Amino acid sequence: MLMLLESPNTENDVIKHWKYTDKVYVSVVCPTYNQDIYIKNAVDSFLSQVTEYRFEIIVHDDASTDNTKSILNSYKSKYPSLIKVITQIDNQFSININMPFKHCLDIAQGEYIALCEGDDFWYTNDKLQKQIKELEDNKGYNIVISSAVGLSNDGSYNDFCNIGQEKLLIPFANCILGPRKDFYPTASFFFRKSALNHIPSWFYNAPVCDYYVHLFCSYPNGCIYLPEKTVVYRLSAVGSLSSLMDKNKFIVLKNRSYDCILKLNDMYSLDNEAKLAIKNKKIEYLFSLFLVSLQLKDYRNAISYLFKSTSVSLVSTINFFCVQLVSLIKGRLSR
Repeated sequence: MLMLLESPNTENDVIKHWKYTDKVYVSVVCPTYNQDIYIKNAVDSFLSQVTEYRFEIIVHDDASTDNTKSILNSYKSKYPSLIKVITQIDNQFSININMPFKHCLDIAQGEYIALCEGDDFWYTNDKLQKQIKELEDNKGYNIVISSAVGLSNDGSYNDFCNIGQEKLLIPFANCILGPRKDFYPTASFFFRKSALNHIPSWFYNAPVCDYYVHLFCSYPNGCIYLPEKTVVYRLSAVGSLSSLMDKNKFIVLKNRSYDCILKLNDMYSLDNEAKLAIKNKKIEYLFSLFLVSLQLKDYRNAISYLFKSTSVSLVSTINFFCVQLVSLIKGRLSR
């Protein structure tokens, strides 16, 4: 059974560990919407952090209609100098899915940003301390991530994004592609705020905020990976983007992903490995669109996506198809 971190009784119990108090060093950013069954775990895990560096907690409540707002207000009353709550009247995510993050970033005072959505939480109370030390000691890198625990709705859990038992320096090309299994857990992201000083305008049309935040922060040298499981990612959590998405919405978002990866390609001067990673990512998006179009019996668009994928690279498309086929067969055999 997973052990949950508990929040200290008072603000002083949090602050007493701080050695560096001249400024806010870390801003914990937490977007949430209708996650009253989860948000307590998230905020408790933030408050439980034992670190030498002063931090603040910014929670963006995106016009929740459940008890999320009242829970957050009770925390704010108990920890008034630590917690800031942005309360929206109108849901910002429905206007632009990246606006909640932008609103938090606009008021964040920290030199560093630690990102965690309201349905996830942190697993170790030294997460911030370890990550800030990594970036303090490695000035050539702007972001550090970690392994995670994947928690299912039935309470079972397993490794998530376990890509090694040692600290790794992940090249930018691998940041584009992501790990072979799972994805880099958003709740583990810890990065320099300055890495986002020049966010391109197209970011606000990007379908997934965290993926591009990771890439902006990882360019050009890549990112630092810590093998410790510092966070818990809820699989198919209520209120998460993945749980709310239907197939038609998926097609819209994947098309936008394809457009954004093209813009990323134009934005940076990339080495050959990164260029190849961009090409493979394009094929991944197009092949996903092909498969979903088949499921919707939209054969005309399915053929169009497949043709577009083969025009990027016939060999890579065939390889991707084979990988998907093997994965499907393994899934059927394991049932």
